[in-house]
Amino acid sequence: MASRTKKSECPETKPKETRDLFTIKDLKCKTEKQKELVKSIRKKEVTICSGSAGTGKTYVTLNTALRLLKEGYKKVILCKSVTSIPEEEIGFLKGNVEQKMEPFIMSYVGNLNKMLPDGIAEKLFEEKLIEVLPLAYIRGLSIDDAVIILDEAQNITMGIFKSVVTRIGEHSKMIFLGDCEQVDFRTDKKKQQSALQYITKIFNGEDYVGVVEFGPEDCVRNPIIPKILDKLRDFESQNPM
Repeated sequence: MASRTKKSECPETKPKETRDLFTIKDLKCKTEKQKELVKSIRKKEVTICSGSAGTGKTYVTLNTALRLLKEGYKKVILCKSVTSIPEEEIGFLKGNVEQKMEPFIMSYVGNLNKMLPDGIAEKLFEEKLIEVLPLAYIRGLSIDDAVIILDEAQNITMGIFKSVVTRIGEHSKMIFLGDCEQVDFRTDKKKQQSALQYITKIFNGEDYVGVVEFGPEDCVRNPIIPKILDKLRDFESQNPM
């Protein structure tokens, strides 16, 4: 009579995690800079990316981060400066951290919904495979096995950059995204306080940090955007504000 198989030898099959089930819309890079950004994220632990609106920085970064999540990283962490636009305060926000951050991560969520099937982005948030982390909470942490994305990096100071970049742990990646022309600091010296323009110059050419700079010619959104931005640059150069 054959011996009965021990229960311990037949572990129950665990249901697949959401990370194993979801599919991601194919990423078809539209410019050489987008290809450069993907390559930098994959090869470097830290990537700094600056560029005008409409160049696809956030979309390309999120798409690449989701692919890394499926390849073994434990989570994607979304950070964003919560500096509000002057004269456009929205007042005190009720709720927990996630609820308070909702208005500030709408650009993330919008892009996630474009590249994922319906309902999957929400499920990834629920299962903590994607997390939101306010910059104020990052000090003292050591973040391992994660892809950390910090958008609106033009609104952080050099001090905040130092606090954030030193939180990167083992087997992690950190990507800083921003547009030097959209600084929201409340001061006449706002551009002097923004770290993005400085870290782009400081680390450009260093082999241990990726630096990718998009230009107006890399705009993949509405073609009217670079025309408007060029006109505004001409005006600002002749009428310093």
